[in-house]
Amino acid sequence: MSRQTILPVYTAASSQPLATLPLPAQLNLWLQGSRCCVEVGQRVLKHQLLAQADNEFGVAVHAPTSGHIRAIGPLPQALPGAPRLDGLQLQPDGLDEALPLQADTSWPALSPLALAIRLQDMGVMGQHGPLLPLAWAAAPPPLALLIINAAENEPFLQADSMLLREQAAAVADAMTMLGRILQPARLVLAVQQEQGAAINALRSLARNQTWQLEVIQAPYPAGDDAPLLRSLARPEESGNSLCLPVAGVYAAGRAILHGKPCISRIVTVSGTVKQPQNILALLGSPVADLLACAGLPTQRHAIVHGGGLRGFGLADTSIGIHQHSNCLLALPAQSELIAQPCIRCGDCASICPSQLQAQELYWHCSQQQLEQAQHWRLADCSQCGLCSAVCPSQLPLLDTFRQASQQLLAAEQQQTAADAARQRHRFRQFRLERDKQEKAQRLAERAAQQAAKLAQQAATAPSQNTTPTASNADKQAAIAAAMARAAQRQRPDAAPSISSSERDAAIAANRQATIDAAMARAAARKAAQDAAKAAAAETSADNSEQPGLNQQQHALIHAAMQRANAQKSAAATNSPAAMDEDKKALIAAAMARAAAQKAARDAGEQEK
Repeated sequence: MSRQTILPVYTAASSQPLATLPLPAQLNLWLQGSRCCVEVGQRVLKHQLLAQADNEFGVAVHAPTSGHIRAIGPLPQALPGAPRLDGLQLQPDGLDEALPLQADTSWPALSPLALAIRLQDMGVMGQHGPLLPLAWAAAPPPLALLIINAAENEPFLQADSMLLREQAAAVADAMTMLGRILQPARLVLAVQQEQGAAINALRSLARNQTWQLEVIQAPYPAGDDAPLLRSLARPEESGNSLCLPVAGVYAAGRAILHGKPCISRIVTVSGTVKQPQNILALLGSPVADLLACAGLPTQRHAIVHGGGLRGFGLADTSIGIHQHSNCLLALPAQSELIAQPCIRCGDCASICPSQLQAQELYWHCSQQQLEQAQHWRLADCSQCGLCSAVCPSQLPLLDTFRQASQQLLAAEQQQTAADAARQRHRFRQFRLERDKQEKAQRLAERAAQQAAKLAQQAATAPSQNTTPTASNADKQAAIAAAMARAAQRQRPDAAPSISSSERDAAIAANRQATIDAAMARAAARKAAQDAAKAAAAETSADNSEQPGLNQQQHALIHAAMQRANAQKSAAATNSPAAMDEDKKALIAAAMARAAAQKAARDAGEQEK
């Protein structure tokens, strides 16, 4: 389709009221940078989260009405070149059942980053992704100037003007909310002089407010962000300024102040034979339904998405609208003109508001020489479409510049994602190394504590060893006393006290047991000595019979044998068995003494 077919034909302001699109039979939602969190066949309610932001450039998607999910996958989208991107098909059930909404009453305490994340989760979109860029909100500089852009100087655009006419108070509340959180030194609402009805609705609201109304008088494309910043910013404000679209600001106010996610927008629908009609439509509504609501034909007409200069053709009227769908045009279809070689007329360069050499830029972009295109200031192109409108050779300048910019933007986003992944990997390595060092430090501290404890024990050990210990007899007596007390406790029926005669008998028995044990040990030693003497006599007799031994040698041998027998006898006497018998006798005697002593004490207590 030739660019000449979408030049402005009718731009008069519409006097018709805002219309509301009836509920479509199907909604085709665009999942831009978001991850779906519902399944096919699932029933969803109005305002329910359908997809959450997957990266810093995406926004969440909410259900515009209640219904069932019919499909999730690549769908045609309202984008240049009619690409097929991830989308979601929602079939409304007509009940419009909604989830309860909850306003954020603590919004004055929100930080810029918290506000940006909240708006991203509520599906509020700006020019290129979330309304507030997350990278800017993470470390916002002192904001000198905040511009709310409501200027519409492109042919056919009237959606923002209708928004200001119908929702002027809501827009004012949203600007006040943003001004309180972002704290700009100056807050400006920019409108165009031709927006008379919107200006009248805002003048009374601008009194005694923290924001001011600025009416600009400049030709297209003076309403773009960059020209607005250059024209409205003071010298000290040029470096710390931010420009936001008025539709996004209005959606932000509804999201924060009322808890309503972004599920609809106003779209201007126009043609060559009818007055423009502004329609409030749900996101995802098919283009055919909006054209039918405005009474515009679709047969033998070219459907253009966007304004009269920046718009692009749509190949399918079943494509759903999204948050950037501000205008739809139904223009008479004309035969496609074939692009001719550039004649170097210079009209594109003379009309370019950014003073670019469009012919050189077009050559590098068409040859995919993006680095050279950047050298020729592709980033400064505002994509206003004036170069394509005046080109006598019908070169697709705007479409080429737009495609190259999208490639650069995709590459930049990919590089940003790669840098973020690299940073996460480095942080993970740092975290692992930090955990390893902390573990080693804990082990070293534990080892030091153990060493200090062992040293303290070693220092206290000599003092414990030098303390006097009780003798074996005292230990045996203590053991015997403990055993006697235990035996006494085990015999509850025993008599609590004994008489003096019984005590004397126990003492005598104790003495007799000691005497008997001593006599047994003496008898054992006497028997061992007799046996040793007998063995020595037999040995001497045997040795005397050996020839060649004199009397002195016999005497030495006999003395050695006696010593050996004596050692054997001593060893037998000190054997474990004998020692056990002695210990038993001593223990029994000690127990008898302890029992006698306890009996004497009990008797004395009873007498008292």
